[in-house]
Amino acid sequence: MADLNKLFVVIDPTTDNQAALLNAEWIASQNSDIALHVYEAIFSARDNADAEALERVVVARHRAWIESLVEPMRAAGNDVAVEVEWTTEWRDAIAPAAQRAGADLIIKSASVRSGAERRLLKTADWTLLRQAHCPVYLVKKDSIETGARVLLALDIKAKDETHDQLNERVIDFGKLLVRHVPDSSLHAVNAYANADSFVYPGDVAARIGIDKTCSHAVEGTPDKVIAEVAEEIDAGIVVLGTASRDGLKAAVIGNTAEKILDAVNTNILTVTAA
Repeated sequence: MADLNKLFVVIDPTTDNQAALLNAEWIASQNSDIALHVYEAIFSARDNADAEALERVVVARHRAWIESLVEPMRAAGNDVAVEVEWTTEWRDAIAPAAQRAGADLIIKSASVRSGAERRLLKTADWTLLRQAHCPVYLVKKDSIETGARVLLALDIKAKDETHDQLNERVIDFGKLLVRHVPDSSLHAVNAYANADSFVYPGDVAARIGIDKTCSHAVEGTPDKVIAEVAEEIDAGIVVLGTASRDGLKAAVIGNTAEKILDAVNTNILTVTAA
């Protein structure tokens, strides 16, 4: 069973609204044993005769700002570390920093991008989903609501080892979220391509151990079906699996997770096969 011991929280230096930190604070409030590593990657291209002095000043200013943000969590008893990294390659810096910190979950505010922008640009979300060593929680809502519906996206017809692992990881992390969010409930969706690959809602429910009324099997592409069901049940969180990709495959923008990210107004937790 999955567990949360350390949250890696990505600070957005462009705004005072730190939705990722608010979500992390809420999760940590459920268990004071959860540690947090609060991270910001920054860089200034401003001309300065003393580049090292500029770095020291900017990093110190941002560290002081973040320290003020995390003070309530420390006061509540959580172990909170702060890291400010000076780097021109901030998109590529997040995943390695999370791995160094030993994170169990990365929490980041979702970038507001159109589908076309995600296809044309190397966005931070695009990069993080492909590089992360652990689950990534992309935040669109400032807080997790008590009684949230957690929607698990499964593919129970697939019989290969990767999909089996992804299904198990999605179920594990969905149950973990329900443990941490009071009065929340598990729901599931399984998209199927056509009548030949029809999936019974009862089979999906049985795989997870939920009531059949909370299970959905719908014909269509995964990105469209998941988005439709998430809206229909007013899901607070969508949990889905995504396969890490290297080389040429990593250049193909627009996988299911990213399409869903653009299509739904809810938080998304992506997990990879163990």
